[in-house]
Amino acid sequence: MIQVIVMTSDKQKDKLPGFFYLWDKYYQSSSYIGVVCGFTKPDNFPTNWRFIQQGKKQSEYSPKRWSERLMMALDNVADEVFILLLEDYWLVRPTDIVAVQMIYDYMHQFRNVLKFDLCSDRLYANGGGQYLGNAGIYDNLDRLDLIKSDYNSPYHLSLWGGMWRRDLLRKLLIPGETAQEIEINGTARLAQYGDEILVFGTRQVPMWHINAVQGASWNYAYSGLSVLREHDRLTLKKKFGYDFDLSKVS
Repeated sequence: MIQVIVMTSDKQKDKLPGFFYLWDKYYQSSSYIGVVCGFTKPDNFPTNWRFIQQGKKQSEYSPKRWSERLMMALDNVADEVFILLLEDYWLVRPTDIVAVQMIYDYMHQFRNVLKFDLCSDRLYANGGGQYLGNAGIYDNLDRLDLIKSDYNSPYHLSLWGGMWRRDLLRKLLIPGETAQEIEINGTARLAQYGDEILVFGTRQVPMWHINAVQGASWNYAYSGLSVLREHDRLTLKKKFGYDFDLSKVS
């Protein structure tokens, strides 16, 4: 059973119904343990997920303390290897469950792997063209082509959807950083280890999600709502009242 941890806040917890709807639709397996870390448990919370309260009031945790919330999750909740997502990381196509399980087994075998990117972040970190054909492929995991992230590449510690090793991530975190600062400053800290600590991705992209929110607004860019299937956009608007401006979706 693979653990899935979703970080949320009172400000963004209204995006959870969309997350759960698309998760149930596109993560077509019951072999996971779902955990949401936040402040106030949402109404109509799924019975097959567990809610962990991280403090009584969100006002006690400014965005600059996001790293501390993640550290709490690692110390008190996370399994040795787990998937980390945010509440607005909405799936947009069926997940390759077999590939996810293979990656999970791989990370239990190779303990120097910090993260295995499940989406397309590492594939396109430097444009993606370098992996055409068999160029740039580090190794193969059955039918998966493995990409080793260059430790000098931007956002080497990206928080886009991936599978993580708890103890390695924990040693890279410090108090007082936003999620964005973890990605930027944490990348510099991780780079000091060189290839001692590895980050992988795949050319096949087992899990494809969007970033539904950009800042405080809906994200209509290439990484956001424009990627959602029209039926899903319409269903989410009708079912949960999300105020998408569909005219902005190209």
